[in-house]
Amino acid sequence: MPRTWQNVAAAWTGAAFAALVVVALAAGAGARAAALVELQVAPRGPGTVVASPAGVDLENGNTPVTAPCDDNEDDDSCRWGFEQGTAVTLSATAETGKAFVGWSTPDCPGTGSCTLTLESGVTSIVALFSPLRLGVKYSDDDSGTVTIDRSANSCLDDQGDADACFELAPGSTVRLTATPATGHTFKGWNEGCEPRNERTCTIVVNDQPTWAGATFDDDDPPELPTRIKVQFRLTKTGNGGGQVTASKLDCGGQCTAQYDYGQTITLTARPDTGSLFDGWNGVCARTETTCRFPVGPITSIKAQFSRDAAPPTTPGGLAVRRATKTSIAVAWTASTDSSGVAGYRVYLDGASAGETATTEYELGNLKCGRSYGIAVDAVDSGGTRSPRATLTAPTRPCALAARVSGVGVVYAGGSRTVVVQLRVNRATTARASLLRAGRTVATARPKVKAGTNAFRLRVPAGSPGGVYRVSVALVNPDGGTLSLPSRNVLVRRR
Repeated sequence: MPRTWQNVAAAWTGAAFAALVVVALAAGAGARAAALVELQVAPRGPGTVVASPAGVDLENGNTPVTAPCDDNEDDDSCRWGFEQGTAVTLSATAETGKAFVGWSTPDCPGTGSCTLTLESGVTSIVALFSPLRLGVKYSDDDSGTVTIDRSANSCLDDQGDADACFELAPGSTVRLTATPATGHTFKGWNEGCEPRNERTCTIVVNDQPTWAGATFDDDDPPELPTRIKVQFRLTKTGNGGGQVTASKLDCGGQCTAQYDYGQTITLTARPDTGSLFDGWNGVCARTETTCRFPVGPITSIKAQFSRDAAPPTTPGGLAVRRATKTSIAVAWTASTDSSGVAGYRVYLDGASAGETATTEYELGNLKCGRSYGIAVDAVDSGGTRSPRATLTAPTRPCALAARVSGVGVVYAGGSRTVVVQLRVNRATTARASLLRAGRTVATARPKVKAGTNAFRLRVPAGSPGGVYRVSVALVNPDGGTLSLPSRNVLVRRR
């Protein structure tokens, strides 16, 4: 009896373990299925595409793909599934006498194979072959005709629903002209041939086929076959930052979107502060921050942003605009920088004195009559600074100030000479007089320099002894005369 219960327990344990294994396998299989990502392969024109490794056909019950993708026109394409992270190599083969032109991603230039690493969501890849067909449908083929502006082969095979069909190289821009029959009028074109309300329109051949519809009289516009939808993917690269926007896209956060094949979109790049936009990996010019193209012939593009490491140019032509006793105003020519100049910093004797967004600055609270070292640099939006422009500039001289610091008499060899000591803060010319009883007996006009100066007034030989008066006046460099208080001096008789 105990053994029987042990056997039952053992049997139950085995069954439970088996059930757990089944559940685990089922969960693993579910996780595996959930990890499948979609690769949409769209040959456009006379050719096929194969993948290595082969995926599963998502439109046929996830069965293994065994044949090349030949769904190459109208709204047909192949939807293959792969495990996320798989590197898939695609190879294109053109029909005899035809040509493979290239892939829809700049990451696969030329006509060789194309390897994609499938990360998440849906990835669309288009293989363009040549020639492509341009099909034209009329609302009433008895009401008028449509002609093309160039020599073009008519489609040799069945043109299907088209009333006219031409073979052209992918990317050809052609003009179609509608000519109504006698007694009929042209009404307009279907969307895609622009302008729609004029008899002549322009259309770009980039699908298989590319369709144009002409309407005559009051007929309804012809129904054109539907186009496939493709997933467009934008990738930001580089060590800088920025945002790219377009219809349905704000990358940033939303970097993929689905579009009708052939729909034209315009991408606009906006670099972040301190970054530069550095190109569209060849689809548009590197210097253009907008890029316009049809989705389908292009299904992925990279927008590169780089950090702005180059400093602005040195401010030019630094010069003094005006100076006062307590201020110096300077100006300079603008610096340039690839990401834009954010402003300027001004330095006084090596220390930061202030900042400005303009190309001029006034330094205040300075001392009169002193020279200062002034410098200016530019800074870009990323904080990178230019070399400094420098100059040395003085404030205007201080107001003239002077005083007679001493008066004395020198007796030598029977002569008497009055010596005057004068302290002055600026170089100028003095006018000195020696007076006796209100009458001038000696004069001098010495040039004086900043600091202490001495000059002499000789007492005439016949002048008596007594008290003399010394009078000094200075020529003011700023205009006028500065008269100093007179000083008395006792001169002995000779």
